[in-house]
Amino acid sequence: MKLKLDVSEVLRYMGHGGEDAHITQTAQHAIARMEQLAAPRWRWVECAPDALPLSGKDIRRHLAGCDRMAVLCATLGAAVDREIRLTEHRSMLLALALDAAAGEAIEKVCDAAEAEIREAITQSGRFLTGRYSPGYGDLPLSLQPELLTLCDAPRRIGLSVTPTNILTPRKSVTALLGISVHPVSGHARGCGTCGLSADCPYRKRGTHCGA
Repeated sequence: MKLKLDVSEVLRYMGHGGEDAHITQTAQHAIARMEQLAAPRWRWVECAPDALPLSGKDIRRHLAGCDRMAVLCATLGAAVDREIRLTEHRSMLLALALDAAAGEAIEKVCDAAEAEIREAITQSGRFLTGRYSPGYGDLPLSLQPELLTLCDAPRRIGLSVTPTNILTPRKSVTALLGISVHPVSGHARGCGTCGLSADCPYRKRGTHCGA
């Protein structure tokens, strides 16, 4: 897919309102570089919910009424991580902007992947919830290895996980989406279900991440 990033969203990830021309110009430069470097890839599979050791009440609420689910793995590729890491030695502002642009980019990639899944599920006469990722609510990050294994992500899209359950490349996402034969909405993501809400920099500024 061809990425087209929104500078206002990148500035929001940076915690900036766009009033400083230099910061806005830096964000625009980061967007151009991110659109050039990112190599979006994703992989999804359909399975039964009991194919994974799901624990926690939040994911069970999200999958309520669903007898199937889609497991999604998505990444921007290793070049993005490398560029951010190298830029930190030259300009922390640009590195921050690149990191923000990558955040906006992976969200757009996940939106595109979800649209693909939704089209396939709708064509089969079924219904799909939204995405729910490890780290939200009480769905643990320790689930990551199983998600990647189900999608054959290391081989198919170059996405792996460290022993501490950190995805690598870091600008990557995994998610679960419920599938049902009747309309379902799932359990909405937001500050109330996010495990990072207590220390979230967005909430401290009176805003949110949009997740």
